[in-house]
Parts: sequence; structure tokens; C-alpha cells
Amino acid sequence: MPGGTSTPRAPTIIPLIDAGADTARRLRRRSLANLSCMGHCAPTVMQTLLDASRIDAPMLVKASGGLPGGIGNIGGECGGVTAPLMLIGLRHAHDPLDRGLPIVVYKGHELLRRFTECHGTVLCREIRGNDRLPLKCGGVVRRAPEQYVETLARAATNAISEESRQAFSRLYAHFAEHYFHCAQTVLVQLRSTVGVDQTLRDAIAGFVGGTVFRGGTCSALTAGVVALGAAVGSIERSRLRVLRMIGLMAVGGDALADKYNEFSKTMNLGHRLSNWFAKEFGSTQCRALTRCDFSIADGVTQYIESGTLQRCGTFAERVAREVDRLIEQVPKREASLEH
Repeated sequence: MPGGTSTPRAPTIIPLIDAGADTARRLRRRSLANLSCMGHCAPTVMQTLLDASRIDAPMLVKASGGLPGGIGNIGGECGGVTAPLMLIGLRHAHDPLDRGLPIVVYKGHELLRRFTECHGTVLCREIRGNDRLPLKCGGVVRRAPEQYVETLARAATNAISEESRQAFSRLYAHFAEHYFHCAQTVLVQLRSTVGVDQTLRDAIAGFVGGTVFRGGTCSALTAGVVALGAAVGSIERSRLRVLRMIGLMAVGGDALADKYNEFSKTMNLGHRLSNWFAKEFGSTQCRALTRCDFSIADGVTQYIESGTLQRCGTFAERVAREVDRLIEQVPKREASLEH
């Protein structure tokens, strides 16, 4: 990806997982078991896929801890999509381009297609609706790992129309020419604060142009939420605490308060970042911020000729500064706890 093509391959190697029916059943059982002691979507899916890959990477679980609720609990892209997309980034971030686009973009679109076919949308707010208990989220978490496995197992170059591929390729080349990547630019600026390594940079390779150029949640904001999790996150592993959280949801209590779940702390910190971003820039959505549709030639032309890249660079710079500020506010003893 732009700004990272000269760096070595990430040390965390993500293997293929068999895509058979037996694997799907095992993944569903494992995901529900993890959900029962973790309580939130994105880190549960991340942990399940790491378990299936036989990888011990708690940093990735912590980094995904702010993504539940649709990236910092703003109702955007579901954690059942964003966590698998991080692992797709890890596997494919250093692959050669295919017709001008990184493989992670093709695979990301294929993942989103499969997810939408199953659930009708990729947006958390639309999946949850107004339900007090997030019962639909359990189904999402149950199916997300196998959707990831199916995506990795098959070619995905047909997931993007030729018109969109050409538009995305031109935009990607524009980013590469200026050494810019929405999410990775944020992490580069945070490397001294967060201790960013190549694994984390590769994991967010698909968060570009509002998630694989789809114009969704600003990818600089997503990177900020991920960075908060990597820097100060902890991992929930208590069935009793998760049951208490669900009970509070059932009676209308403040179930997402920091004290009831370790991941809620990170999610709420990400929510603060998201609220700040919306107040500063008017929206959290890439398409609204850029006023461009990246899937068509005219939209990319407008982006390039209007010099919007400079504004996106400002978003990344401001997000990094705000993440620094939020991290400084976290009590040192809390930020240093190992879970």
C-alpha cells in the first residue's frame, strides 16, 4: 500500500483455513463460545479467526476492541466485517497489485458482498435496529468467521465491476504518488505513542477510501479507533461479566459502561474520538467529507482535481493528534495493565 511498499512482510503470517462444512461448524461453535466470555462482536470474531489459524496475537484482539457498535459505536461498518478485513490485510498487504489494485481491495469487496447477502447490510445500526438486546448480532458473530474463510479461499477479482476497478485504480495511483494511505498515515504519525509495528500497519491496509474505497466511515478515523485499542486496550474473558452486561441490557441499564466489560472501555474511547471527529469535520463518512464517489471516473477526477487529498491528509494528522490526547488522559496504571 502507499507509503509501505518498501517495508518487509509482516511477521504475523495468516494461513489459509480449510473452507469445508466441518470447518464452518467448528467456527460457529468457537465464535459463540468466545462471544459468551468476550461480549463484543469485532474482538470475538478476531479471536475466533486467530484460534482457527493457531496464532497467538493479543495485540490484534486489543486493536479490534474499539470497533464494536460500528466503529466506536457509531453504527458504521459492523465488527463482523472490520475484524476479518484486518486479517485479510495482514495476509495480502504485500501481494503484487492486480490491474492496478491491491488484492486486499478485491478481497474486501468480496467479503462485504458475502456479508450483505447474508445480513442485508454491512451497517451495524441497520443490523441492530431498535432491539434492546442485540440478538441479531449473535447471528452475525456466528457467521462472520466462515464468510472470511470463504472469501480467502476463492478468487475475488470479479467482486469489483470494471468501471469501478478503473476508478479505484486511478485513485490508488494518486495516493501512491503522494505516499498517502488514509489509515496507515495515521499510524505512522502515532508510531512513537502507540508502538506501531508492521503487523498493525498491514492489518489496516483495507481501510482506505472509507473501507476499500466504498466511501463509508473515514479510514483515518477507523485507524484512530484501532490505535486506541492497540495502545490502551484490554481483553475481556469473563462469562459472568458478559452475563451481567446482557442482564443490564435486558432491563435498560447502562450495560456499555466501562466497568462492565474491558472492550467497552476501548469502544467508548473510540466513541469519544468519533464524536470529536463529527463535530470537527461535519461527518464521519468518507463520501460526505470528500463529496466524491470513488466508484466512478467522474468522482475520482473531482477528488484529484479539487486537491481533496490535502484535506484527507489534514484529517489523518488531526486524528493522530487527538488519539495522542486521549491516550494521555487514560490513567497510566490502567493503560499498562496486561490482560
